[in-house]
Amino acid sequence: MDDQLSMFSLGPEGIMVPADATPISLRGDAQVALSNFLLNGQFRLNYIEWRLFFAMLSCIEEADIEFKDYFIRVQDIIELADLKSGSHLYEEVSKNIKSLMSHVVEWEEGPNTTRYAHLVTDATYYKKQGIVKITPHPDMKPHLLQLRKEFTQAQLKQCIRFSSTYTSRIYMLLKQFDSPKAGYRIMSVTEFRFKLGLDYTEKLSKGKEVEYHLYPKYSDIRRWVLIPAQQEIAKTDIPFEFTPIKTGRKVTAIKFTLTKGKKLRTTPAVPPEAEQLTERQAMAYARMAKFRFTDHQIRKILQNGSLTDIHKACYEVENTNYNKLGHPIENKTAYAYGIFKKKFGLD
Repeated sequence: MDDQLSMFSLGPEGIMVPADATPISLRGDAQVALSNFLLNGQFRLNYIEWRLFFAMLSCIEEADIEFKDYFIRVQDIIELADLKSGSHLYEEVSKNIKSLMSHVVEWEEGPNTTRYAHLVTDATYYKKQGIVKITPHPDMKPHLLQLRKEFTQAQLKQCIRFSSTYTSRIYMLLKQFDSPKAGYRIMSVTEFRFKLGLDYTEKLSKGKEVEYHLYPKYSDIRRWVLIPAQQEIAKTDIPFEFTPIKTGRKVTAIKFTLTKGKKLRTTPAVPPEAEQLTERQAMAYARMAKFRFTDHQIRKILQNGSLTDIHKACYEVENTNYNKLGHPIENKTAYAYGIFKKKFGLD
């Protein structure tokens, strides 16, 4: 019994931390690599989860034939991400380590074959030491180990600094088409939305489901996804320009052109008064947009109310079909406006 206990040290809140668990020192020039099958699937990680995922990938060695428990210092991520004040990251890791466990990736593995799998099988955060343990899911072996062909890799220092969920995703999708001179990639809007997880369904209690369609218009995608990503990726090894491709008057595809060594066209920055939404805010935004609220109204609601209260109000509107007098609600938009005006002070 004593021999068994000597293998561990008591961590915070009674968590047993392996005494021989030496955290891997993250290096900026370390490579992160994954198969193109997995790369082109649907991911819905936020930027904290992306940083943890990239850090884990950098710990996998080319000769590895089995996964290990990868121990990572949060301080290493802070330094590589060049965060001026990284203290908040410790708290963010604590919030996101559980959600990283729950993520399921969807990808096409062949003709008429769609796979669904978890990214990781174990994730533990030792708060006192500021160390994260992440173990990839066994289903990830063909896509992360012994990669010889059909894979994409990038330097950790290039991809761990991004502060946007979508920038991390777009960077890796473009990195697949990187070439010594310059490369390009064309994606249909439908494909682009799938790969970035802009369209998805969330299951609620009692078997109910809610569909989310984030940034439904191309103008929204351009403003809140493409331009912020372009500005962040401009500081990496693959700056890019993007061009909408139209079928008639509708944008149906986007062409991304890597512009190594070329002067980029200036793209207007997102106005400071209209800052980029977090993924959770974007989910609430999409839900409220169904009630035909204006952008100004939705942003005011996001400022005035908590996300929990906003989703409760949305649920109330979505599931109420009769007013207090017992009459059918024929105008959901007007009904929603009344509810949200009372709860969040709409104009």
